[in-house]
Amino acid sequence: METKKLKEKILKMSKQELKDLRWSEDCYDCYTCSYCYDCYDCYDCYDCYDCSDCYDCSDCYDCSYCSRQKNKKYMIANVQFTKEEYEKWKNK
Repeated sequence: METKKLKEKILKMSKQELKDLRWSEDCYDCYTCSYCYDCYDCYDCYDCYDCSDCYDCSDCYDCSYCSRQKNKKYMIANVQFTKEEYEKWKNK
């Protein structure tokens, strides 16, 4: 969302609406996620980026099919991979 449009949206909200707001952008089929970006089919995640099919993860980046992970990158099914291994898997 453009910064100008985002500012206008925020200024129209009450303080309670801002407290209740869970910011997530460009996420699809995600439920009860907060502060996530570009995630797909995630549930109850917080502050994740480019994750898919994850449950109860927080501060994760490029993770897929993971659950209950925190501060992780390049994981598949709760198993750690190198960036190169993960990207090869992701792009096949």
